Amino acid sequence: MRSSRLWWAAVLLGLAGLGCSSPQSYIVLLLASSSTPIANIAQVTVVVSQGTAEMQTLTYPAGNLVVINNSDAGVGAGTLSVNFSGNQAGDITFMVTALDIRGCAIGSGTALISIIKGATNEGIVFLAPEESCTGDAGAPDLPPGTPFPGCDPTALSCPATQSCQIDCQTRSNVCATAGSNAAGSACPGMTGCVAGSQCFDYSSLGCAGTQLCLRFCATDGDCAAFGDGGVGPGSFCRDPIGCGGASRTCSFSCDPTAAAAGAGGTAAHTGCPAGLACVIPSSMDHVDCSCAEATRTGKENAPCTKTAQCAPGFLCEQTCRAVCRCDAQNGVCTAPNDCPTAGTTCTVVPNQTIYGVCL
Repeated sequence: MRSSRLWWAAVLLGLAGLGCSSPQSYIVLLLASSSTPIANIAQVTVVVSQGTAEMQTLTYPAGNLVVINNSDAGVGAGTLSVNFSGNQAGDITFMVTALDIRGCAIGSGTALISIIKGATNEGIVFLAPEESCTGDAGAPDLPPGTPFPGCDPTALSCPATQSCQIDCQTRSNVCATAGSNAAGSACPGMTGCVAGSQCFDYSSLGCAGTQLCLRFCATDGDCAAFGDGGVGPGSFCRDPIGCGGASRTCSFSCDPTAAAAGAGGTAAHTGCPAGLACVIPSSMDHVDCSCAEATRTGKENAPCTKTAQCAPGFLCEQTCRAVCRCDAQNGVCTAPNDCPTAGTTCTVVPNQTIYGVCL
């Protein structure tokens, strides 16, 4: 357990910024629990106010701090010092909230302490244990793309037998029991994935009953091993997951060509899990397995205005055209022609290399 005294000494250096004129005044806060100890504090917020005017809100990591019941402010209490400029005077209100790794409030307290000009005053903030988890639990809103607080899904930062999981409800990353299902495999009950991956439900995307373990990643390099066994161009690190934060997952390395999709558009030949189809989300050199829209019915030469109207294995080029393996070099496809319709050949798509369209 990290010493609470050492932790608050570190915070002392970070808070000396509310004023800069001389002589400065100081208020030292001693944190203690009003009843039972409050353990596993991952973050502390302090709202500093005078009267009805809020002066500043300070937020600091706590590193599993433990605040004990210590009414005489002895050795076990957390110590926090705030300095003020020499022209400030009066009573200051401190609202302190202790948050756990999920971002949930597990303790809070308020104290009113007076500034003694040019000197130091001291007061105790008693934190009452609580359990409040309303999403952000009093923590400031995170800008888009900011990692959720808690463990790191890509760093295997949880204890042995556990895995870092994204909790979209509390917008935090938490350690949970890991399973034995490998990335890319099914995961019934939203559990059971190996460390470094998590079970995701595709039902909201239109694939009812499809739940798969997806590997977390920070860069495309994290997905190389995952893509080795695929049938497509390789796995890459996709966009952040839908509920916010910055965590991303590896794509499936599947084959998006019409030849692989076959007449029935089955995933058996594309390398996708059952229920998913191989699609091209952005670049034709990037592919992934996803739920196929119900509108994906158009085959060769079917009229279309967007690719979502074309069956898996086809792209919209004014009409639905089959996707083929190209391996472009110097503007020419070098792969064997795999276009399913007689009289068509694989043609280079501008700015793409691996796949083309049959024309």
